[in-house]
Amino acid sequence: MTTEIELKYLLLAAETAATEINIAEKITQILTKDNYAFKIEQKQLSNFYLDTADLALRQLDMGLRVRGIQHDGQAIRYEQTIKTAGEVIGGLHKRPEYNVDIDDEQVKLALFPNNIWQDSSANIVSLQQDIIRLFNTHFKRITWTISIGDSVIELAFDQGTISCDNFDETDVIYEIELELVSGEQESLFVLAKLLLANLAMRPGRLSKAARGYALAAQRTQVKTTKTKHEQNKNNNLTSVKAGLAQEELLLEIIPMQEQHTVNAAFHYGVGFCLTKLQCNIDDFIYNQALSSLLKIDELLALIRQGFWLFEDELTAQQSKIRDELSYFIRSLSWLDNAQHVQGLVNLNSSYRKKLAGSEKLITKLEREKESFPAMQEMVALFHSERFNLLQLSLLELLLSEKSKSVSQTLKQVPLIDFAKAKLMLALGKISNKMLSINVLPHHEACTNYIDVHGLLVRSLLTGSWFSALFNKSGDEQQTVNYRRPWLDIKQGIGELQSLNKLQQQLLDLQYSDKKLLAWLDNKVENLIQAMEQSRVKALSIKPYWQ
Repeated sequence: MTTEIELKYLLLAAETAATEINIAEKITQILTKDNYAFKIEQKQLSNFYLDTADLALRQLDMGLRVRGIQHDGQAIRYEQTIKTAGEVIGGLHKRPEYNVDIDDEQVKLALFPNNIWQDSSANIVSLQQDIIRLFNTHFKRITWTISIGDSVIELAFDQGTISCDNFDETDVIYEIELELVSGEQESLFVLAKLLLANLAMRPGRLSKAARGYALAAQRTQVKTTKTKHEQNKNNNLTSVKAGLAQEELLLEIIPMQEQHTVNAAFHYGVGFCLTKLQCNIDDFIYNQALSSLLKIDELLALIRQGFWLFEDELTAQQSKIRDELSYFIRSLSWLDNAQHVQGLVNLNSSYRKKLAGSEKLITKLEREKESFPAMQEMVALFHSERFNLLQLSLLELLLSEKSKSVSQTLKQVPLIDFAKAKLMLALGKISNKMLSINVLPHHEACTNYIDVHGLLVRSLLTGSWFSALFNKSGDEQQTVNYRRPWLDIKQGIGELQSLNKLQQQLLDLQYSDKKLLAWLDNKVENLIQAMEQSRVKALSIKPYWQ
């Protein structure tokens, strides 16, 4: 048995627009320039992934593959591999695997060690009979075997396709893998930083196998005419192309229930958020939707909130990560305005229907919409060196043994007490601001609510970090009930910001339609009244941590 430890990166399309050999030459030049000793080879890999029709191996968290390996026109050599349960953290993949040489493409389960089968009731003979081919990953691989100090790393550039037999849909493979052959894990980060400085790429959250299973699920969906949602539910598969369409843009809750120390809570929370961040970046690359960008912005803010909450746990060097998070949050600060403008110009929105008679106003809003960064600029941002060095820093923090040592300040503090103190501090700040808001006149109340938005979000993010600790026996209702009026206020402020945006636009145009202006004023008044009900409830409800 070996444990595969690798970093996986997906290349930006602009990089892959060049021929593969140009990319290979670029990598060779990078390594040569930095005086690394390496040897290079090229091979063609034909991979067939297998399971039973009901995914018996997948249910055991195993993946079965037969690989054909051909070097420069030589005879094909075959091996079968089974990968058992592993973990993926921030693009770093760790998974035990068993490799056995075989004579041809026919898999022979009996050649694997008996002790790998987690389920003692697994009938190997029956599994062997039921095995079918699910999908294929065929690609050309160019590898550089590199010596870095006492470590050896295999850098692989893969280019090819993921496909299923008798199915037209395919997925493209354009990726780089850094696998630790021997030595220290830190060497992977040294090489990753060098590549990030020279190639546009982002962490690959899903393995080729995971992407293949998703493609196989799509094929099954077509054959059975089931919906994508039903198929993913039945097979417990998640497609890389699953969008955010059915997911409400509510603040994430970090599932902290199993954490018991302050330090463990911080590391778990950062790891959870980093995984979610990369999921949503994948989603954005696919759909380029504003909703995906808003979710990315939220997750960056959630991670940064953790660095504020646990600042006593951090070294000075680690605290600099918070500054980088703030930099990218500022880079996305235009999103709120873009969301308001989009809400006003959306053809299906109630606002657009009211504005139908003002071509000048609609034109002005459309022009402002065009002034926001293009989605391709955001794609480039998420493949930039600086953004991906930030993710790599978070991953290094999670894996660093030094960072897991508990500070003397918090060594004796129970996690639950630490959480209560942070929640009380956040509640005190937002409550004082909320108590100072007067409902009348409405325009002042509108301004006061908008001014408190940032503080409210930070308070809610503190709850996102800790609220799950107080869910007894998995019951989330108490925390949901407590957070709901605060979330209602947050949503109301968002709508007030849209109305305020509209009012400013009308003033700039010296708009004089009394009917529209009266409608706008009435809309603000009704919204303030509804928010007042939420504010009273939010300030009176007993906190779930008390």
